[in-house]
Amino acid sequence: MIWKSSRSLFTTATIGAAAVIGAATAPLVLATPAMAGDAGALTRSVSTPLVVFRGSVPSQEEGSVPSDDAGEDLADDIDVEEVQGDAVPTQEEALVEAPSSRFSVRSAAGTAAVQTFSYTIGGATINVPTGCALTHVIKGSGRKITDQIAGVDCVGPAALLSRFCNARIEFHYADTSGKTYRITRGPLHTTCKVGTVPTFNIKKDRTLPKFGKACAQLFVNGKRRAVQCHFITR
Repeated sequence: MIWKSSRSLFTTATIGAAAVIGAATAPLVLATPAMAGDAGALTRSVSTPLVVFRGSVPSQEEGSVPSDDAGEDLADDIDVEEVQGDAVPTQEEALVEAPSSRFSVRSAAGTAAVQTFSYTIGGATINVPTGCALTHVIKGSGRKITDQIAGVDCVGPAALLSRFCNARIEFHYADTSGKTYRITRGPLHTTCKVGTVPTFNIKKDRTLPKFGKACAQLFVNGKRRAVQCHFITR
């Protein structure tokens, strides 16, 4: 049996002839728990923000957990902006959770697995198991982007055991040489979430100045934990 959460999207890449080209995906390892239970109860649980500890969670001021861009080739004149993002209506959330048939012909969609990792906050160690994925969808044509959305979904035991504290999603844009020239950072979510990270959505027409790639990156407590890119070519 494969357990699904309410925002599960395993692997998909749907690209129209005139769409943003290329969807680099990584395999998502699905959990198959040998237990009986109510799958509906499991899926309902992931949308509820939960506190990680029984006591109070040490608070973090907004912006006090900077993203670590180590290992990324940054341009000298890089443009970095922080935006709250646009509201995500139900139909837009479907872009992150639905099977490939929901994507339009002018969109590119892909997922990247979040590998298991551990981090420490407030003196406690939090373990994130295998079973989560970062999903990234772009609508547009060529260098023109009309909508960009990314979110995190977990399946199986990870839907209940994964806790994301001080998490944010960012969009990074690089040229054909791989040098990042623009970073758009979403809001830092200081409240710990179970089995998900709030969706980051930019619903705005814009034209990128360069061909190359557009990537969604997941940061948890300042460290990069997953990257999913779409290549934008002539």
